[in-house]
Amino acid sequence: MAKVVSLEPVKRRQRPHQRRTQRAAPPPDPAALARQHWWGLGLAALAAALWGLAPVATKAALAGYSPELISVLRLGTAAMLFRILGGTRAHLWPRSIWSWIGGIALGADFVVYNYGLRLTDAGVSGLVINIELVTTIALAVWLLGERLTRRRAWGSAMTLAGAIYVGLDGIHLGDLVARERLIGNVLVMLAGVFWSVFAVAQRKVPRGGNLFQLVTPIFFVAAVTTVPGLLLPAAWYNPAGIEPTIMLLVLVVACTLSVYAAYARAQELVDVSVLAIVLASIPVFAVIFAWLLLAEPITSRVIVGGAAILVGVVLITIERPATAAIERAQ
Repeated sequence: MAKVVSLEPVKRRQRPHQRRTQRAAPPPDPAALARQHWWGLGLAALAAALWGLAPVATKAALAGYSPELISVLRLGTAAMLFRILGGTRAHLWPRSIWSWIGGIALGADFVVYNYGLRLTDAGVSGLVINIELVTTIALAVWLLGERLTRRRAWGSAMTLAGAIYVGLDGIHLGDLVARERLIGNVLVMLAGVFWSVFAVAQRKVPRGGNLFQLVTPIFFVAAVTTVPGLLLPAAWYNPAGIEPTIMLLVLVVACTLSVYAAYARAQELVDVSVLAIVLASIPVFAVIFAWLLLAEPITSRVIVGGAAILVGVVLITIERPATAAIERAQ
């Protein structure tokens, strides 16, 4: 019989040392992830401090500038600066539906908050704005799939209770339900809901570049959202003045550019629901800045409420940071 010879090339058996092996990705370093977790919490605390300054600065700026102009200046300046810092790959026009949602929500937050703060006190606004704590956690659990742990639930309850206790200092029931104040408080609460939508939408935006490339289209859309308000005749009544102008600059630089850059970076390191709880300490910072800048007294109620807020924040920050960071990395 003729021997059949195969024309296919003979495959050589690879020796063990020649075999290509796929190496599994190294496990995340718990120490490095823990440092990122604490760094994120530090940025969140910085954001809380700067946002605590915002009600005082906004109230002072509104004495010389219209709420419509303040919104456009803050968001427009931020969009342009973030565009420059983002480099050539930073685009003003959004490429994600979540950038549109986040930008519209942020613009609505600025407009509604400025109108509301004009009708109520900065201290009362610091109380009712904490509705964003509940709405942000709820949206993060629903849209981001974050876990509502027992520690987070207790921490949020303690923080919210402390914030309410601080906000009620020197405030009578009539201050909350008086017609003008009621409208202002409802607007501030609505602004808190809009801000929660922005916070979660920003987290949903696909990551494809640096921090400034992420936030540039969001702030551009937010600025465009506020531009129609300039069509109102009252938007151009701006008596200005030294103090309102200084506070307007503080709003743009510290309470917009710096704070949103810090918050966006913190979002990459810590769960949004955790950030919401840390940011609930804003009323404490607001009271401190009111004491420093407006000579408002710090009462025993403020001290007790501030301690409750601190306990709530600590409950969250000691939530096994290394383990939580590893879960986020997987």
